Amino acid sequence: MSEPLHRVRYSSRMKKFLSALFIGMLCSAVGHATAVGPDFTSLSAEVLPTTVHIHVERGATIAAGIQQMARDYALPTPKPNGRDVQISTGSGVIIDERGLVLTNHHVVNGANRIVITLSDQRKYEASLVGHDPRTDVAMLKIESDESFTAAKYTKESNVAVGQWVIAVGHPFDFPFTVTAGIVSALGRRSLGRNEIQDYIQTDVAVNPGSSGGPLFNTSGQLVGINTAIFSPDKENLASAGISFAIPAHMAMRVGNEIVTHGRVLYSSIGTKTEDAKPTAKQPKPGARITQVIAGSPAEKAGIRRGDVIVEIDGEPIANSRALNALVLTRAINSTLKLKVRRGKRSFLTQAKTVDAAKMGPVDQVDSPPPNAMEWAGLTLVDATPKRLIQMGISLPKGIHDGALILAVSEGSPSADAGLVTGDVLMKVQESAIRGVDDLSKSVENQNVVLVTFWRGKNRYLAVVAIGEQPR
Repeated sequence: MSEPLHRVRYSSRMKKFLSALFIGMLCSAVGHATAVGPDFTSLSAEVLPTTVHIHVERGATIAAGIQQMARDYALPTPKPNGRDVQISTGSGVIIDERGLVLTNHHVVNGANRIVITLSDQRKYEASLVGHDPRTDVAMLKIESDESFTAAKYTKESNVAVGQWVIAVGHPFDFPFTVTAGIVSALGRRSLGRNEIQDYIQTDVAVNPGSSGGPLFNTSGQLVGINTAIFSPDKENLASAGISFAIPAHMAMRVGNEIVTHGRVLYSSIGTKTEDAKPTAKQPKPGARITQVIAGSPAEKAGIRRGDVIVEIDGEPIANSRALNALVLTRAINSTLKLKVRRGKRSFLTQAKTVDAAKMGPVDQVDSPPPNAMEWAGLTLVDATPKRLIQMGISLPKGIHDGALILAVSEGSPSADAGLVTGDVLMKVQESAIRGVDDLSKSVENQNVVLVTFWRGKNRYLAVVAIGEQPR
């Protein structure tokens, strides 16, 4: 009889032990559940008054271009409201109490009317102060003498991989939507969207309608302007957990230059380069110097033709395009630390960036020939092999011609669209062009034209609005 009693007593003790263990585990689980992820309640309440919804109206003539921009930039395009008006929406952030709003160029490009809505539902007309297609930044001004709540911003580096960030936007026109995630990577380039790229990659949910909206850190500081997403479904754009933002310091610099100078000042060190591909003996790629402008920062830094730049400020340089893109992201008078390979040895040097407009072109082009075409502030000629070689331009495989830009008039529709000397126009709307004759026929009687052009190592898009301009 003693054996069964012993078992009963043992079982009772085990039950008490297991019960206590279960309760402990349950409490631990509850404790962990309440601790998962930060609480963004106070942060959201703080930053929402600094964000805006942007309503844009365009004439019907721009519809084809906007549809293409929608596919490339995740810009929503609802059906036209009426016969002559095309409606789209975007996001923005107030950066000055006077009502200056930072957003994307592609959100407001070609706008006839811009209406701003604040988080408290106040509505205002807004005007376009200026925009920069090369960085996809635009500055708006709310048409009011009131004082507005501006976002916090610091020039100090306040972004790191792995940190929490939140975005505010209007995805699919659901107004003032807050989403959260982490910074996935920094310095993303070569995305084929804008020429000057230095994107912050995040896993924050960003969808069509959130372009131009702000990215904040957990201190409520503006760290980026959301500008693009990656989506495997090109027809039905939606978040795939990969989004890109223009760093705030870059967007703020561009916006301030638009307000102060009326244009953006682009940096240069005075070089022309080509790709230095890795080899068995030199596995590290770079950008090989093919020309140095006399008196340029590069010459003063001791750089010669044939040198290979492999790093700038500690960031590896994979090719010529990466070098140009990185220099263009820097402000004028920035000191760059260059790692240069010369033969079998490497050395460090410094170069201070200067205004590219004052540096002058690396290559000089002869006067336009008699058959040159003038259109929308451009001087164009057929992109013949001889002219392309003369200017050091290499077109993509399968493309052998187009319309080469020899000059761009300051303040012209083409200048506003971001076109520059040396660009090669390859398509108008969806039609390929083989030269100036094709271009002339394609743009005849067109007030708004979407062009596909080649610059450096990639294709880009521009909307040239010849008719009614943004106000």
